[in-house]
Amino acid sequence: MRKSTLSRILLSFSVIALTLAACKKDNPDFLIPPPIPDQSFVEEFDTVAMAYKRGWVPINNSNPKGSNVWSQGGAPFPIFEPYSSNGTYAGFIAADYLSTSGTDDVISNWLISPVITMQNGDKISFYTRAQLLPNAFTAGDSTDYGNNLEVCYNRKNDGTNVGVAHDPRSASYNSNTDRGDFELLLSINPPVYNSGTGFWDYKWAHSNPTLFVPGSYPAKWTRFEVTISGLSGPHKGRFAFRYYTLDGGSNGNASAVGIDQVVYSSKK
Repeated sequence: MRKSTLSRILLSFSVIALTLAACKKDNPDFLIPPPIPDQSFVEEFDTVAMAYKRGWVPINNSNPKGSNVWSQGGAPFPIFEPYSSNGTYAGFIAADYLSTSGTDDVISNWLISPVITMQNGDKISFYTRAQLLPNAFTAGDSTDYGNNLEVCYNRKNDGTNVGVAHDPRSASYNSNTDRGDFELLLSINPPVYNSGTGFWDYKWAHSNPTLFVPGSYPAKWTRFEVTISGLSGPHKGRFAFRYYTLDGGSNGNASAVGIDQVVYSSKK
């Protein structure tokens, strides 16, 4: 074989190899996505105003809406000591039964995180507790009258649509829009419908240890943790806390709940 012919053959193979390599780089099936920057953060709520500047979004979606919003330590006065605090304020955030202006209606008060890129395996941990008030039915006891907190996440988009809150007994209730674009991850002390009374019941926390009810909202700072799952891949979205108590208000369920030391941990 002549050297010139051999050279042409070798050159052709080189061109084909380069072309295949170029095609491979252009094919999305072969592309390696860049690593996701670590999204981990800690929010102490030592200054709630600064937390809002960092991207936290409060939305009182109660029905009917009351005067209460997520505030510093349950302002104007702290309702209990923080779990941890690095400043001069009551270093936690809280919401209470005045989230609704009704006496026994729907409390749906949201605290939504800044936008983050979530991945399966990421973890959210936090501390929470309920406020105890004098028990109107039992002497020598204090109770929270039943509280519920949900942890939700938005895997549809990075928005803050929280839907329209209605009592599940109402004809207006729609389970598809009750949380808007958010989905439930965790519910602390969920409600149980009492068909005998026609009201939503919650397990009550008590100061009297003989009245302790397992599964009630903790009356002391307690740590909870949830793990992100169900994503098809990295997703820019948000997670949220929803203070959600049915038949809540000044003459119904609920007292107040606090949240402290929220930790978002990216999967390693």
